[in-house]
Amino acid sequence: MNYAFGILPKRSTLSDPSKPEAGDGLAQSNDSTDVAAIARRLAAQIESCTLELPPMPGVAAEVMASSLDDQADTTRLAQLIQTDQGLASHVLRVVNSPTMRASTEIVALRQAIARLGMNKIREIAVAAALSSSLFKQATYTDESEQAWRQALCAGLWAKEVARACRKNTEIAYLCGLLHNIGAPVVLHALGDISTVRLPQRDVALLLAKFGATAGDLLAREWRLPEPVIATVRWINDFNASGQHVDSVAVASCAAHLARLMLLGELAAEPVAKLASIAHLNLYPDDVAALLELHDPIRTSMELLIV
Repeated sequence: MNYAFGILPKRSTLSDPSKPEAGDGLAQSNDSTDVAAIARRLAAQIESCTLELPPMPGVAAEVMASSLDDQADTTRLAQLIQTDQGLASHVLRVVNSPTMRASTEIVALRQAIARLGMNKIREIAVAAALSSSLFKQATYTDESEQAWRQALCAGLWAKEVARACRKNTEIAYLCGLLHNIGAPVVLHALGDISTVRLPQRDVALLLAKFGATAGDLLAREWRLPEPVIATVRWINDFNASGQHVDSVAVASCAAHLARLMLLGELAAEPVAKLASIAHLNLYPDDVAALLELHDPIRTSMELLIV
């Protein structure tokens, strides 16, 4: 079953985004807004590569690159984050939150890295950079917030899925966190194309139809790592992702876990039936161990949203 991992419907009612326009459910939402016409405009912008793409936020590119660099050190990471004062303040605020607070207040980034480790600080920094820029929308605030929660939750789950099947947890986190970056691009375009706010059902359909291709344009513009680009493009069909199939399968599994958790439907039976679970060769005991991480992941997610 394919999902657009952007907006979470109350139930799985999205149409197949691969169907032709005439039967894709994009009807007029009111007298002045022809959703099919909006879809055609989006399609034309994507086809001509004229869709407006946001710049990579702040120092996120370098921070992400450092997660793939075995030679990266704490001093360089602290310097990178410190170049963006807003980002540095956010990281320290999260580190000093009640959930993470040490016996004494942490006042320096190098001190924070020493206490929590480089990986955790990178997670916080990248999440903060994306949240404060890419996922901020004027018109579709609720939908953007849902997409961000899905992204963050999937990133956290991806680490655990990767750990369970002995894959790289750093690249898994990035694949999960960035798997739906097309969602805010489409939402921004909708705000520009139409002065009328579309109903959530129509927005969900447009995300299902254009989210992956819009995200692919952005991922390439940002020159993200190849496994991340493959994930963005093939999140709904990991078997088509070629050499990066394992990375995309991890992200796909994580995105489904995130979606089920956010809908309050996370349970062993639907998870065990996921195609990605079979591909990754995860057994019932592995699934049970993953599901036990529900509460810690929710805590981490809520902390990073602050």
